[in-house]
Amino acid sequence: MTLPQALAAVVDIQHAHRELLRVVDALKPEDWQRGVPYGEWTVKDLVAHCIGDMSPSGPGLIAAGVLTPQFIADTSKTFDVRSRNQEMVEERRRYTPEDLRQLLFEAHDARIEATLRLDKSHVEVLEYAVPMGPRYEVQVEDWLWYGYHDREHADDIRRTMKVDWKPQVLPFLPELEEAVRQMVRGREGLLRAVSSVADDAWEEPAYGQNSWTYRQVLAHVATNDLRPQTRLRGILGEGDPAALAALLRTDEWNQEHVDSLKDVTVSDIIDQMALNRHGLMMLVSRLQAEHLGQTVRFADGREVALRDYLAFIGEHDAVHAGEFVQVSRRARHAHAGL
Repeated sequence: MTLPQALAAVVDIQHAHRELLRVVDALKPEDWQRGVPYGEWTVKDLVAHCIGDMSPSGPGLIAAGVLTPQFIADTSKTFDVRSRNQEMVEERRRYTPEDLRQLLFEAHDARIEATLRLDKSHVEVLEYAVPMGPRYEVQVEDWLWYGYHDREHADDIRRTMKVDWKPQVLPFLPELEEAVRQMVRGREGLLRAVSSVADDAWEEPAYGQNSWTYRQVLAHVATNDLRPQTRLRGILGEGDPAALAALLRTDEWNQEHVDSLKDVTVSDIIDQMALNRHGLMMLVSRLQAEHLGQTVRFADGREVALRDYLAFIGEHDAVHAGEFVQVSRRARHAHAGL
């Protein structure tokens, strides 16, 4: 008999997928070539990405009985899907929008079929820990709850309809590649967590926080990239001494910027988060070899090398992503005892 949590995950995928299909169906022919803020892809590329590899993916590995904790731990250390995602998009650029729409309709069939094969014999595997970053951990069971991916990219397409964006490729110093990878991975993991949050959880007190709600934590993450933007402008010789000094009053600065988003929707906060990350990556792309010896000073007096500081930005995303896991749709289902 199929596990109740597997059935619930399938329902979540189906709801999210239907909403993504509605967003795609509303596109006009010319919209497929619009640039998706704030990256390299068009809407057509993004839909090609959303299709995925049409394999059973994680649920297939679970059903096949090939997962071990060691395999998961080893893979998590080096996992980086950027090249695979780009290859898939490049391969599908020859497809028409009609081709991609049909593939998107069928995209989750194998995943859902594998999920529905899971029974009591797989419970132990579903409880294996999957390290995602500092203080950020999910379980294999979270792999079943793939609806976050469609929700995340439906938001991307909606944002595209509001912003006139020309796709661009940002160059980064080879010496910064590992730090940039950690930044990207941290942000992708954060978006996974944010897009998994239950709709009714945003105003609840956040796990691990003294006073903020989950919505306020999201506002904090959305505005926090303004801090490294200020510091990198200083390194690039464009610093504002007053703005740099304000960063050292960390709690005051954080609360002020969280409060600045108190009257906007969660969707608008996520849009702001995307905009601020783009502004940060633009500055990172301007860093040259002569900047690599620079350090960044924290409020507690520590000074860290530039590369370590950039990697720390990804860690910051991961720490807060771990808080959002507590109110994911999967967690809501588990707590309901279903």
